[in-house]
Amino acid sequence: MSRPTRGRDPIRVYDARWEAEEFSREEVARLVEATLIYGRLLGVDTVTICRDARFGCAPLMELAADIALGSGFDVVLCLDPVSTPQSYFVTYHVSQTCPRTMGLTFTASHNPAGYVGLKVVVPPVQAIGMDCGPLGGFRKIREIYHGGDTLARVRRARLRVRSLAREYVDFSLRTAGLTDGCLEGIPVVFDFFSGAAAPEMMDALQRAGASVVPLRLVPDGSFPGGSPNPASAGKMEAAVTAAREAGGSVVVGTDGDGDRLVFGDENGIFSAGIAAIPILAQVISERKDPGPAQVLFDPKVSPPALAEWTRLGVTPSLFRNGHSQIKERMRCMEAIAAVEESGHFYHRLAGGGPPIFVENSLVTILLFLRSARERPSLLRELRKLQDRVFTTGEFNFQLQDDRSRDAAMSEVLRGFRDDGADIVSRTADGVDLEGFHVSRGVDSRTGVLQDGWYQAYLRVATNEKAVIRSYVSAADPGIGQGWEQRIRHTLSALGGRQID
Repeated sequence: MSRPTRGRDPIRVYDARWEAEEFSREEVARLVEATLIYGRLLGVDTVTICRDARFGCAPLMELAADIALGSGFDVVLCLDPVSTPQSYFVTYHVSQTCPRTMGLTFTASHNPAGYVGLKVVVPPVQAIGMDCGPLGGFRKIREIYHGGDTLARVRRARLRVRSLAREYVDFSLRTAGLTDGCLEGIPVVFDFFSGAAAPEMMDALQRAGASVVPLRLVPDGSFPGGSPNPASAGKMEAAVTAAREAGGSVVVGTDGDGDRLVFGDENGIFSAGIAAIPILAQVISERKDPGPAQVLFDPKVSPPALAEWTRLGVTPSLFRNGHSQIKERMRCMEAIAAVEESGHFYHRLAGGGPPIFVENSLVTILLFLRSARERPSLLRELRKLQDRVFTTGEFNFQLQDDRSRDAAMSEVLRGFRDDGADIVSRTADGVDLEGFHVSRGVDSRTGVLQDGWYQAYLRVATNEKAVIRSYVSAADPGIGQGWEQRIRHTLSALGGRQID
């Protein structure tokens, strides 16, 4: 296997991700080899391999299976495209009989169709990232990638081809406390964005009895509607319009690999912090542990949403963005859940073995719909709360290069600083927020909000080049929109262009 270009690799903060033509087949093969060498250091003997629906992932899946089998790892291969949450379940299921199992999932999540990537979990279904996971996670893989270690080719190990979609749906329904037919009559408008999660989600919702109006149902790795990110501004307009025409429907949207969700009604999309209220209420109602109900939240969750969480008996805990990092923090704290405003909901799940800390989008959706069935007024209540908070949704600008991006970020922050806003980059206990949390009129210690409060979070994208991600929330729409326009104007004036 040829050596990779010195100093160049596809590894990012949360996973490995790259444009399909950016790295050669030999370089991708080296990434897989380095990942398997890392697994061998951890005692891994079995590898599950899954993929989403994007076209670039299928050949990579076959490449990985060939390398793993030829290096003596038993392989469990899921041929059909599946969601990332289902891929975690596959690894969890296989781990019940093969506890030294590593999971490889080829996906680029919500990125445009031209991207591919690799997510990795290690025993016991623990997501890794940069400096996150055993031996430093992806940092160790990067070290191996650029080093001289190789895998010896041995007699091919055992290959098993499995489909665990039915088991995943069964597990999710059971975890959400639902049975077949129990959501009879609940109307749902669901935009699948042509992603891999549609088959499993439709199966679960139909079994539960929900009446679903599907949009962009058929998985299509070219993503004809553009980047499959329901959390981007304006992406859910078709679903909201369909709900308005139907009247009284729950609106749901998911991304290309099914680990990002948004919820809403005929009037628009709820912020994730507000959508989490009925989900957390269900989790709390089923909880038997008398200890603190810790729930992590990212810097974009609005203060009014956190106040509602507290009323449920939740102890909110601020943490940075980052899927693998959040799940590791949950594991350390024994947190019951976590929420990111980007549309990621995380759960502490148990099914007979040690608990795992992962996304399970089916469980998230089913808990929300269960609340809607039990409280017919739920959507009205959430809408009333949502209307008290203006939120922009995440909007993204790509600059010409990293230097231009950093200069643009400084200019945006200068505007907030001139307005007297507080700007922090770390939590109270020193955790790097990997971005800038901006607030004015918000007392983080007491939760008291002054008239005209606003909050923003700005960060550099880790998986896309020279991108700034921005998010604003405020009590007054005029204030929130004013800051949104100022950010957009500043970034555009400095050469930025808006992207999905």
